[in-house]
Amino acid sequence: MAVKISHFTRIAILGSLLYAAQASLAFLPNIEIVTLLIVIFTKNLGKEGIYACFVYVGINALIAGFGLWWLTYLVVWPLFSILVYKIRKINNWFIWALINGMFGLCFGAVFAVPYIFVSVSYAFAYWTSGIPWDIVHCAGNFFLAILIGKILDNTMKRIIKQLNIKTM
Repeated sequence: MAVKISHFTRIAILGSLLYAAQASLAFLPNIEIVTLLIVIFTKNLGKEGIYACFVYVGINALIAGFGLWWLTYLVVWPLFSILVYKIRKINNWFIWALINGMFGLCFGAVFAVPYIFVSVSYAFAYWTSGIPWDIVHCAGNFFLAILIGKILDNTMKRIIKQLNIKTM
């Protein structure tokens, strides 16, 4: 028997799951599974994945506080999800792993953008000082996607089919 869950409830659950996934790996510097889960959610549930990013960012703000980092999160995660939504038909997990890795590599550069308003040299210094961590972020995202991306994707597809979920 299929369980009927509203789009709003699913979005809330997915956003909360993103936060729980982030918190569960917080002890590992720049290793996260949020990027991969956003790919899985958005590929399989469409716009619900995008909306879940806003829930995730909101939960982060409520728990960690509002700051400049939060404004960047408010842009970065939904934009990444929108990108995934636009290219969601790609069915090659090596390509998805590369996309995950590139996102991790670019993350620090995107976070440096607001600092341009302080000074361009400060933004550049902020970005370049974090490049070693961006490389770790890139490698972590890539290898997580290679190791468990397809498994999670297939599991999500099976759940959607079994529960007869209609996507947005």
